[in-house]
Amino acid sequence: MNKRFGVAILGGSGYGAGELLRILSMHPDIEVCSVTSRSHAGKPVSSIHSHLKGITSLNFDKAPQLTTLKRYERSVLVLAMPTGLAVSAIETALAQGLSENTSVIDLSGDLRLRDAAQHQQFYPEVEFSAELRASFTYGLTELSRREISHARFITNPGCLASAAILALAPLVSKPLTGQVVVDAKTGTSGAGRELQASMHHPSRTADFTAYKTLQHRHEPEILQALGPSFNPGGSFIFSPHLLPVSRGIFVSAYLSLTESCSAEALTQHYHNFYADSPFIRLRDTPPRLADVVGTNFCDIAVTVRGNQVVIMSAIDNLGKGMAGQAIQNMNLLFGLPEKTGLMTPALGPV
Repeated sequence: MNKRFGVAILGGSGYGAGELLRILSMHPDIEVCSVTSRSHAGKPVSSIHSHLKGITSLNFDKAPQLTTLKRYERSVLVLAMPTGLAVSAIETALAQGLSENTSVIDLSGDLRLRDAAQHQQFYPEVEFSAELRASFTYGLTELSRREISHARFITNPGCLASAAILALAPLVSKPLTGQVVVDAKTGTSGAGRELQASMHHPSRTADFTAYKTLQHRHEPEILQALGPSFNPGGSFIFSPHLLPVSRGIFVSAYLSLTESCSAEALTQHYHNFYADSPFIRLRDTPPRLADVVGTNFCDIAVTVRGNQVVIMSAIDNLGKGMAGQAIQNMNLLFGLPEKTGLMTPALGPV
């Protein structure tokens, strides 16, 4: 063991866990010491994540090796399990003596929403654990660096929510008028590894459709992150769509300012807002999924006509939308430069 910091992944057979393993295999300071999967226990991790053949020699554990985490200077337990399992998994880990030097990052949405009524509406199958939820920090790095760096429990943002929040956050201080519409498009890997009829290749390829319009669980998450000072008195519409691609999210946000503004002035405002954010790239032209897939970057472009504004953002749903974001937060927790192990360019062309 040559690295200072350790990670155990609870629920290691999904796409998010595979991306965590891929990125962390190249991280200079963090190593993965345990990956669990009850259904694949004892099998090589590369038997499920075949792209990691020759990269990792780990086998799946039936349960996380929490004692192994104590060998490291600091460590993180990552919950990469389906919706509804986080609370019981955390309670079990704490009962088994999870070290104070071990933080927890939950990739599910189980602990994101602070309002009990909203949680019941959008996550009716998940227990609302008020006490546990109060100890969790919302982990969108660009908005909460200081809180994340001192947190023990972090709830990872949703992928669609991440792209939308990053597009809109600089406008919280701007006076808007009327309605804000967020049109989001996402790839198939966001639905996870388990086969669903609507995600089956014959159903998705060469097709395009909307889903969960006005009822997607990321909508209250977006508004919670932006806060009550975002467009007070105005309405908000969130409409997600399914793209026939494996990875990537593209958001177009439509809104109006109370006064006219130039594209140059608003773009400079975005540059200033994200001046200390190495993974936010301001583009002069609309972003492209191909430029962000496989990376932790969020590309943003600003378009203005009078007081009408369109903000476009693009991320990789498995990168900045999940695994890359989690590792960005790990770096803060471990006192490492935020960019460590994450400055990977896209393939270009794919």
